[in-house]
Amino acid sequence: MDIVYPNRESLFQALKAAGNSSLDFIVIITAALKPIRAERLKLYLAECVRVLKNGGLLFVQGCPDYLPELGVYLDQHLSFKYWIAIESALQPKERGMLSVHAALLLFNKGNGRFNIKPVRFPHPYCAFCGKPLRDWGGKTHLMHPDGYVISDIWTGLPREDNYTRISAPVLDTILRMLSFDSGKQQKAPLLQEAQTRETYDEIKGLIGPKEGIGCQQSVAEPAVQYMLPGFTEAVKGYSEVANRVSDEMFDVVHCGDSLEILKRYPDDSIDLVFADPPYNLAKAYTIYEDEQEDAQYVAWCNSWLEEYVRILKPTGSLYALNLPRWTMYHAEFLNQHLYFQNWIVWDALSEPRGKLMPAHYGLLFYTKHLTDFTFNYDEVGQLDARYYCLRSSCIRKRKAAGADDREPLTDLWWDIHRIKHRRDRDYHPCQLPEALMERIIRLSTNPGDVVLDAFSGTGTTAVSAVKLGRHYVAIDIDERYVNITKEKIAEVQARGYVSRSSRSKPQRKYTKKELQLELRKLAAQLGRLPSPEDVQKMSKYDVQLFFEVFPTWGKALKAAKLEVPK
Repeated sequence: MDIVYPNRESLFQALKAAGNSSLDFIVIITAALKPIRAERLKLYLAECVRVLKNGGLLFVQGCPDYLPELGVYLDQHLSFKYWIAIESALQPKERGMLSVHAALLLFNKGNGRFNIKPVRFPHPYCAFCGKPLRDWGGKTHLMHPDGYVISDIWTGLPREDNYTRISAPVLDTILRMLSFDSGKQQKAPLLQEAQTRETYDEIKGLIGPKEGIGCQQSVAEPAVQYMLPGFTEAVKGYSEVANRVSDEMFDVVHCGDSLEILKRYPDDSIDLVFADPPYNLAKAYTIYEDEQEDAQYVAWCNSWLEEYVRILKPTGSLYALNLPRWTMYHAEFLNQHLYFQNWIVWDALSEPRGKLMPAHYGLLFYTKHLTDFTFNYDEVGQLDARYYCLRSSCIRKRKAAGADDREPLTDLWWDIHRIKHRRDRDYHPCQLPEALMERIIRLSTNPGDVVLDAFSGTGTTAVSAVKLGRHYVAIDIDERYVNITKEKIAEVQARGYVSRSSRSKPQRKYTKKELQLELRKLAAQLGRLPSPEDVQKMSKYDVQLFFEVFPTWGKALKAAKLEVPK
């Protein structure tokens, strides 16, 4: 491996001196390039784009208040892969939520093969019941003995300062992803002087500036406060008294185009605006076309975000949920109109799989005033400690035993899962759990406030608002979803909850787990993955049964793969 570590003064010249398409990977530590100026950093990134080989990887370290603009810039030149959220040392903040979110952007040059090596972190176990912290839903037989494959949320590393630098454990994880040895050979170059090299193979890379590499655990310094050029003081000139929404305009479910309906609401009239728009993934919505050109999708998002900014009260809050790629674009737009508080990381993955499984949903939190906004942190700000699991049986037993350690709520939300069971889901491709909306509403509104959701789907936001004594405005273009929302609200108002009918699955003679363990046993005997022919010869189960239970042979072999080294 051939890696160069230029210092702050020589980094730009090192990039300029590199030939076109000459490097396999680059790690840029933007926080060490102070002062943080987006236009200056883009000059460095432009050189990175030039010198990367086709298929090369660019990692960009930084903080979520300024990285979105750099990410949007790079998205025009490279292929976005991941916004990796790194849980870091608890960062002091004067406002908003406590933060542990440092970030690492990952881009790939070209549209060819994206090649990284799976990296595993050890499985964490509950400090009380001893079971895995991650709920595998009865699939613990699929747990790899070496740990779980990391996702785009890194919580398994020492919580160090990754805001003003990049810690040695994070850098080591990056290098392991690049298929480089992380042993003795790997660590030697980190101690070399800038511009020195030690070659192990033909892979070439650059990591810098050198001053941004942390070699020991440290207490995080406050991140650099950054504001985009052209930001205007959104609250200047606003009246102390916000415009009131007339009675007929709240506690209502609108059916129609969200943008047109938003225009009916006066300036400064809503306490909390929330959005979980379609993600442009070609999801099967009945009315909405969820597959637009990128520029068209971004322009559409900016149009309703502009209306959100307009109708938000001076003390109000905006929350927007999306995939990280689009969250970057939302943040770039909102940084010019509102005050950034947090990029909340919603860790919504229940079972990690693949090389780097996407688990990260970005939940932006912005306010119209820098400091004067509703924020009920004392009401919501304590959670059960992370080293306890979330199983209801364990919660009951440990609380009865007095094991009730707590930790503060930060901008990494790990304790709310996506809806897993069909019995809890309406007929909608992207339904949110009520626990997520209840936390947002409790944090940023008071009883009697107005909550608006312009993409309400089957009404999770409105239903949560009703339960918590808030007024609601729900908008959706699909009449079927509107009717579901109205029915659910009526049910909550009548009985306090939405009833769910149980959906029983047809009983099979043999379970998936039973069949997967059979294939795992055969793999141990054969020293390789069994084929259907092997099953026909060696198994007590008929091979046709496997094809009836599993959609593919690969799915059937998931447990068996744990017995065969790659």
